[in-house]
Amino acid sequence: MTGRIRVELEWPRHNSVHIGDQTYFCLEREGRVHLIDSICPHRGGPLHLGTVESGRLRCPWHGNTFRVDRLCARSVPSIQRGDQIIAYPSVEPGSSASPSHRIVLAK
Repeated sequence: MTGRIRVELEWPRHNSVHIGDQTYFCLEREGRVHLIDSICPHRGGPLHLGTVESGRLRCPWHGNTFRVDRLCARSVPSIQRGDQIIAYPSVEPGSSASPSHRIVLAK
């Protein structure tokens, strides 16, 4: 059974969060930061290493593209207050989160 955990990020110092084997990354769009699941729904590629071209995020593994507005619409529920992002991703019981700064090309 999954639940939710509160995660706090200091943007842009932190641009990703790891929860167990799962990675979420920050994607800024129209002045708002969205926390997005990094696993490509097509083949499991690392979307955080993709690039945004003409409003679409291109997966680095297979080249499939996903509309950024749709990815942002399905992002993790979050609140942004200045540089602070408070998000509530789904997690398995007993999971903990660790915000970090890692290579995130999706801009």
